[in-house]
Amino acid sequence: MGNKSAISLIVPVFNEQEIIEETVEIYLNDLSEIFDEYELIVIDDASSDHTKELLLKLEKLYQRRLRVIMNERNLGSGRSLLRGMQSARFPYVATNFADRPFDTKELRNVMRLFEDNIDFIVVCRRDRSANSMYRKLTSLVNYYLIKLLFGTNICDFQFVQVYRSNMLYNIKIDASGTFVPPELMLRALAGGCRNLEFKTTFYARCKGKAKCGHPRVVFRTLFDMFSFWFKFHFGLKSKYLKGKG
Repeated sequence: MGNKSAISLIVPVFNEQEIIEETVEIYLNDLSEIFDEYELIVIDDASSDHTKELLLKLEKLYQRRLRVIMNERNLGSGRSLLRGMQSARFPYVATNFADRPFDTKELRNVMRLFEDNIDFIVVCRRDRSANSMYRKLTSLVNYYLIKLLFGTNICDFQFVQVYRSNMLYNIKIDASGTFVPPELMLRALAGGCRNLEFKTTFYARCKGKAKCGHPRVVFRTLFDMFSFWFKFHFGLKSKYLKGKG
């Protein structure tokens, strides 16, 4: 589907005033070097610092290349990603985060993997050494729980993905937290979508504070995971697992 040189990059943010200006500049520069058409969609998840003001200033500066969506209340990174995906205008949709864990220059190589029968690419971290010990623990527990519960061979659930936008139209997501990307991929595979993997370096945050490891976020993820597991395994597949349109 469509031109590989047209992409929407989705970035959820929450209280990232220390790095948001630098991140937007880097992402837009990288996208301009790779793609003919592109947009950066940043979703501010009801930040309580100066992130919102900075984003509005940047949106005026970069005009149509940067689109800013403001959540009226904190929805979490998962729901913010979904809002961005639903607003995307181009045939391909990629995800990343404000602390730049994935080098967007690598999108040039990721896009080469798309063939006619490939619907999405899962970007996999070669290792998690950039994480703190606590984040390594929560990340690995999350990873192996999903593999155990759903029997999937996806290499990474909580990093970066690149999708054909048409495969996103008919997939309904129930999760509200960080389980949104895993649920999206599991539904897509159950609906007949096909994927490939791309392994790359995982970069540590250089400024600001990580948000994903908060116990509240961990418990929300576990709730969404087991809720979806129940739907997945107890006769609800025809209702909940929708494929490509």
